[in-house]
Amino acid sequence: MDGYAVRAEDVSGASPENPRELRLMGQWPAGQPGDQVVEPGACLRVFTGSPLPQGADAVVMQEDTRLVEDSAEARVWVCDKVRPFEHVRLAGEDIASGQQVLAQGRRLSGFDLGLVSALGIPRLKVRRVPRVGILATGTELVEPGQPLLPGQIHESNRLLLRSLIQRSGATPVVFPLIADDLERTTRCLEQALDQCDVLLTSGGVSVGDHDHIKPALQALGGKIHLWRLAMKPGKPLVFAEACHKPVFGLPGNPVSAVVGYSLLVYPALSQLAGCQTLDLPRISGTLTQSIHNRGDRRLYVRVRLEGGGRVVPSQGHQGSHALGSLATSDGLLAVAERTQLEAGSQVEVIGWP
Repeated sequence: MDGYAVRAEDVSGASPENPRELRLMGQWPAGQPGDQVVEPGACLRVFTGSPLPQGADAVVMQEDTRLVEDSAEARVWVCDKVRPFEHVRLAGEDIASGQQVLAQGRRLSGFDLGLVSALGIPRLKVRRVPRVGILATGTELVEPGQPLLPGQIHESNRLLLRSLIQRSGATPVVFPLIADDLERTTRCLEQALDQCDVLLTSGGVSVGDHDHIKPALQALGGKIHLWRLAMKPGKPLVFAEACHKPVFGLPGNPVSAVVGYSLLVYPALSQLAGCQTLDLPRISGTLTQSIHNRGDRRLYVRVRLEGGGRVVPSQGHQGSHALGSLATSDGLLAVAERTQLEAGSQVEVIGWP
């Protein structure tokens, strides 16, 4: 605090009506060397960040004092008592000697970096963040801002996935759009795998005649470990290995791509980055309306979190193409196969990465 370093016993019982008078010995600004000792009946002017001088055990705030300079010797009237070590920060009160500051496998935040900087640590040993390539396939796709011809749509998945990858701490690398051609798809996959540690593709993983991701991976000598999951949205999802690198083939529908990324790709990227905490955040709440999953796949519903812990399905279409209900959501609610969740049920929302 800005004020005066004192001996607490010298100002015991001080009040505006009954101030204690102390002799002013001088001042000790923050960051300046000094070896002054506060004597009984005296005080020393100090500032935020000043060391506590020897002999003193507390600081009286400047607002609780009056400086008297009508004599040869400056004096200070103290108008409030202080306890020993009041308005003083003790060495080691934040982090004790020998205390572990950061555990291995922790994702570093700005708070962590501020802490280690305050401890005088200039470098940390960390994992290199993975470079994640992003490819989108589809002859019907057009860059945002370009005019649309009949049968075309603006492509949105690459920018969407890029933002999610950045938030995960990895480095996204966005590649140009790929038309539905096997030779071109194979060539683009090979180029992307050469530059990145992980590859995400969007579209081209279903059973259509123009879905070329799986054949292209096989042409590169890749091994497909799984294809199709019992989840909705996001069933046509590929996990493969090509050129000794993991490849996630996400569906082309944007919500399917986001759900697949959140549940499968995000934990994988976290593990590659050395994190030991891989799960998405979970938030408990009360469902406001019933939800019935009549299908044989686990259903992931976009929901909002409202005041009072209420969980509300996002307004708008819940289809795998519908970005409107995705943009207003806070996370996903998993509904098991052939299950009905009644209004008023206690549920757990899976937060977005």
